[in-house]
Amino acid sequence: MNSSLTRRTFLGASLATAATAALASCTPSTSPAAGKVDRILPTDQLVSQYEDARPSNGTTVTQKLSAGVFDTSVAGIALSTWGYNGALNGPVIRAKTGDTLDVPVSNTLAESTSVHWHGLALRNDADGVPVVTQPAIKPGADFDYKFRLNQPGTYWYHSHVDMQRERGLSGALIIEDPHEPMLYDQDWVILLDDWLDGITGTPVDVLDELSMGMDMSGMDIPFRCRSYWPAPCSMWADSAG
Repeated sequence: MNSSLTRRTFLGASLATAATAALASCTPSTSPAAGKVDRILPTDQLVSQYEDARPSNGTTVTQKLSAGVFDTSVAGIALSTWGYNGALNGPVIRAKTGDTLDVPVSNTLAESTSVHWHGLALRNDADGVPVVTQPAIKPGADFDYKFRLNQPGTYWYHSHVDMQRERGLSGALIIEDPHEPMLYDQDWVILLDDWLDGITGTPVDVLDELSMGMDMSGMDIPFRCRSYWPAPCSMWADSAG
């Protein structure tokens, strides 16, 4: 009996376990009333009401993002990959609580994309999940993400389409507390990634190998649910995940 465990078999087992747990946590405990589903859509007026209730200092921080293909090198190996603004790491976005973040996104890729603001509770129609909170940004199209910031901390933003973030469509978002005394000499932002695009194939190649023919295209959506919500994710004017 061969008891060795390779990295890819471990990832495959972990992926299957995580998918089962996520789907279980997102399943409502009771069925909705027949003929009616009470949920808040991204276009609902309640989304704007939530946003207007957030504190605002009147400052707008703007950062343009362009998703596209570019040539670079990793560990001395020349390769072509995807990224924001022609770089492996998207620009670090810095703002303060109370600011409004305005991010116009241009899609120069040959396929649709989006930007998800990971970990933030923000207005639903800016959460960046295609089909759920917005239509995907089509090739050659633009989309403007604009929302108020009310949670200090270190976060990251990334594409919410298939394996695009594994090709470099991600970056750091730093939201500072204006009341915090910044008593330090240096501030380092470190992004860690087990990079494989152009090194050992593409992220899609690895996903195909791990999925063993199963359709994993919807895997991102269940992971947005959190078990501590008392209702399904789609019923909230704010999104967090």
